[in-house]
Amino acid sequence: MKILLIGASGMIGRAVSHALSAGHDLITASRSSGDLHVDISDPASLRALFAKTGRVDAIISAAGDGVMAPLATMSDDDFNRTVDTQMKGQLNVLRLGLSAVAPGGSITLTSGVAAQNPMPSTSAIAASCAAIEAFTRTAATEVETVRLNVVSPIFVKESMELFGLPTDGGLSAADTAKSYLAAVAGDMHGQILATPDFA
Repeated sequence: MKILLIGASGMIGRAVSHALSAGHDLITASRSSGDLHVDISDPASLRALFAKTGRVDAIISAAGDGVMAPLATMSDDDFNRTVDTQMKGQLNVLRLGLSAVAPGGSITLTSGVAAQNPMPSTSAIAASCAAIEAFTRTAATEVETVRLNVVSPIFVKESMELFGLPTDGGLSAADTAKSYLAAVAGDMHGQILATPDFA
């Protein structure tokens, strides 16, 4: 299977890349590393990426650049960076990527637990995650030839460790990656996949 993985340099992306590297023709892309470079906040960059990859069997987006900031002190840059990259960037992966995926293939985006569990300083992130989920569920009612799904990760233990946080309640990146494998190999369409369900 020919799979394009966007966001391959991140914590989750690296785990997904490792899980897919055996047995698939994997193309990795991110802003600064991988087989190809892409800025998902720029539609022209995405169009150029899909022109380079040609037809693929699946696209996975594990990319996003959300900013945690209290609402009272959130700058325009904080807000726009989150909305432009995490939300609009991923929605454009789906919107523009449809023509690059072979019939019967799939596109999998990434949201996050913030959409269901409000936490301080994550208002822009939560809004972006919720928008990704709503957009994908609705798009799935219109698209029949390509399966569209979203993986909603809980906190990744390795990231929690980097921030000096306790890892109780987290999930390893390797276990998180299993949800992406299920989305690519399964038959679900228009679904939000909670990562603990596949660990």
